[in-house]
Amino acid sequence: MTTGRWRAALAVLALVAGAAAVLTNTALFPLYSLNRDDSVYVAMARLLEAGTVTLPADHDAFRPWASAVVGDRIVLKYTPPWPAVIAAGDLLSGSPRAALAVSAAAAAAHVALLAAEVLRDRAVALTAGGLFALSPVVVVQSGTYLPYLFSLALGLGAAVLLLSGTRLGSTPRLVAAGVVAGVAAFARPFDALLTVAPFALAALLARERGGLSRLGVVLRVAAGALPVLALTLVYNAVVVGGPFRLPFTVTGPQDTFGFGDRGVFPQYTVHFTAADGLAGLLANAVATPGWVAGGVLLVALAVLGLARTRGAARWAVAALAVVVPLGYLPFWGPWAISAQWEGLELFGPFYWLPVVVPLAVFGAAGLVRVARRGRTPAAVLLVAMVVLTALAVPGPVAGNRAVTAEYRAVQQVVEDAGLDDALLFLPERGDLGFESDTPFLQNDPALRQPVLYAEQRGAADLALAARFPGRSLHRLSGDDDGPPVVEPLRVDAGPQVTLRSRSTPRPGAVAYLRVGDRTYEQPLGPTGEVTWTVAAPGAAAGPGAVVLADDGVLAVGLAARSPGDDGPGDRWERRIAHRTVDGGARVELLRPGQAWVRTDGGGWVPDAAGGPVDELG
Repeated sequence: MTTGRWRAALAVLALVAGAAAVLTNTALFPLYSLNRDDSVYVAMARLLEAGTVTLPADHDAFRPWASAVVGDRIVLKYTPPWPAVIAAGDLLSGSPRAALAVSAAAAAAHVALLAAEVLRDRAVALTAGGLFALSPVVVVQSGTYLPYLFSLALGLGAAVLLLSGTRLGSTPRLVAAGVVAGVAAFARPFDALLTVAPFALAALLARERGGLSRLGVVLRVAAGALPVLALTLVYNAVVVGGPFRLPFTVTGPQDTFGFGDRGVFPQYTVHFTAADGLAGLLANAVATPGWVAGGVLLVALAVLGLARTRGAARWAVAALAVVVPLGYLPFWGPWAISAQWEGLELFGPFYWLPVVVPLAVFGAAGLVRVARRGRTPAAVLLVAMVVLTALAVPGPVAGNRAVTAEYRAVQQVVEDAGLDDALLFLPERGDLGFESDTPFLQNDPALRQPVLYAEQRGAADLALAARFPGRSLHRLSGDDDGPPVVEPLRVDAGPQVTLRSRSTPRPGAVAYLRVGDRTYEQPLGPTGEVTWTVAAPGAAAGPGAVVLADDGVLAVGLAARSPGDDGPGDRWERRIAHRTVDGGARVELLRPGQAWVRTDGGGWVPDAAGGPVDELG
């Protein structure tokens, strides 16, 4: 194959991979994915477009979920390299999807270039790039704003430059390899280590180094890497407070490698054991063939290809299939996507994305070897690989489309509310953002937009309402049984506030008011109406008034128990945020309260339908 045809074929491969990324995002992830991390990367891209990488601490209620307050700033867990590409794509093309196309195109092209460098066969190299680009896990990842494909593209780019630079004794290539490896380490340090290390070792052990000594290779790579690493340390020092403190740790030290309590935030952890790590490794290993082009046939071809190829550098490629799974064994993520949520089912073994590279490279070598021995066997093999790949696609497509359908339902509810100059309080934001059904509702860094989306925080919601006095107040409430609703809110204030509620009468029912750890009860009369009076601590409270000594959330509710039932019974309540102002002289309540229900023996869940407890003024 001539150099011109080779370059043209590479361009076509890149275009196909890039187009697949944009189409996948449009079809499956127009409102982001079930992995809500992707919305955080876009949020950081918007910060970069605004000329910053952090937010003021007073934006805490509006912050992206994977972030935390550090000093007087809000710092995101993730670093700028991938968000910078998203921002650049948005600024240059008018859409952040351009970054997806660039990332996918670069990854596919780098697989082909790596195969060409290692196997010295351009037909095999193009086949490898195609097998990689058409693997379902790659296609799905390319359609999200998650960083795994971008990180792999950087690692493979560094690998190609390392191997070719060492072989040719090219100073520019080796320096460039250092730069790219440095950016990869800035983006995702551990992924960069696992991906680049086998090729760095291969470069140092290579017999042909273009006349360079091992020290010469190291010095040239270091010349490129050290400035980027210095920039990383400066970024860490300025943003996080220490050059060796990673932004990834801002949400807590428990989101790390090793066994024990693991999670993004300390209050939301699971206990991760060595047995869980092995279970996660096994689950990802079993799932991997179903997420690559050709399925188990590609795995068989890769074994054949590795056995029939030559050259020391091939072991660096093959090492990815061992180093990456073992490296991730003590990290809770691969286990969590198989046991804690539908990550493996919907996105594939994305932590193991580099493992697809040796399968594609050596699978291509095996496939081309079969094709060169006879067209008929190769055609049959290709048809079987296409069938296996096609059979693996419908499940993830249906699952991801179902998630998007849920997001669209919420989006429609918010749009139908016709909000303008409003403040909308949302559940499951902030630290619970990893469970949110509204990742697509994002705030401008300057908080200049018709609707601001705030985390629902109880009494703190009243302070936020006072900060934006001109905006109407609303709350999004949802449950598992139906669509969410947007409720208009108001602030009631005074030395005393009267709460009137009406409940559906039922045998054995008791109305109650819960404030802190104290509960006050009233029998439920024939009309079902009950009146409570709450007062500020500095007010002259009337008889029977309940003093709200501390800011918090009170509840007016109904407890019911069937005759002869000794269980806790069903409960319905409205939870109302409250705070005292003016030095304790007045109390403020955010009303109506949010409806919650607890069925006998179950836990509390939101009740968008409102339940049998209504507030009356």
